[in-house]
Amino acid sequence: MGKNKDLKSLGKVIGNIAIHKALIEHTNKPESKEFLKKEILAYRDSVIKKYETYHWNSKDKEKIKEQAIAYAKKKRSKKYFDTGIIMKDIEDFVLEMINELDA
Repeated sequence: MGKNKDLKSLGKVIGNIAIHKALIEHTNKPESKEFLKKEILAYRDSVIKKYETYHWNSKDKEKIKEQAIAYAKKKRSKKYFDTGIIMKDIEDFVLEMINELDA
């Protein structure tokens, strides 16, 4: 894959991580929490591998952030509209993941 495709892919996977982290906070089912945590770990490993493949400048990181937030927003409105997830939480989780990648 090229850098632009990986950028979009990173946005999608980071968006999924953000949605899953938000769902952990809003679900009442303990079995769901464990499943979501495992999914986050799998997604995280994928993100780290792709992220380390390229040098990402500040514009790239901003695009990744925008892609992730847009994907998470779309997924929330279609699939998780009744969960109580607020966009501020998703944005915070996206920023947290990007900061973790830069550390």
